[in-house]
Amino acid sequence: MPRPKRHRRLQNPPAGFGFHPMRRNWEGEQAVQLFFDEYEAIRLTDYLGLDQENAAIEMNISRPTFTRIYEDARRKMAKALVDNLPLKVAGGNVSFEHQWFRCLLCDTTFRETERNNGETCPVCSSAKIEHINLTLGQTIPASNQKSGLGEFGFCVCPACGNKKEHTAGVPCKSLVCEKCHVNYVRENSGHHLALKSLKNKKN
Repeated sequence: MPRPKRHRRLQNPPAGFGFHPMRRNWEGEQAVQLFFDEYEAIRLTDYLGLDQENAAIEMNISRPTFTRIYEDARRKMAKALVDNLPLKVAGGNVSFEHQWFRCLLCDTTFRETERNNGETCPVCSSAKIEHINLTLGQTIPASNQKSGLGEFGFCVCPACGNKKEHTAGVPCKSLVCEKCHVNYVRENSGHHLALKSLKNKKN
């Protein structure tokens, strides 16, 4: 019988939900999910400057486990950066010492106190609150992991209209049109339709 996973200890949750590309029409793109423990590994080593041995102690896990989490985190961040994809920070096999909440109106992250049990935001008094502890273990729903265009279809050059059959797992924007030297986009994606509309207005 496999040994149950030990909960990775975090002091505080991230201050936000993640990041999205600085470009138009990124909505609906495949999101890279960075788990809370992967975020913590990055925070302890690359932000606070701890070595992996002490970072593992802080998270209450073994050094080999920490190394694996850290490598996964850096790989995911590299994918989000290079492929220009949204990065979502949520979920994972972690535990907090306190109950943490996030205001869905002003994005304030706060913990439970004697005066505030998480029902309202201490900054804007909004009752639209997310209980962060209850999101642990959640992953991005399958319906949100893809653009909704499926594994089939075409990649199209937005400049000349040249098409290539889409290959599952290979982002269209990683391909370059040999004629125009322009990155391909997924046919009928939000980006593609926006470019077509802009092109029609110019004509």
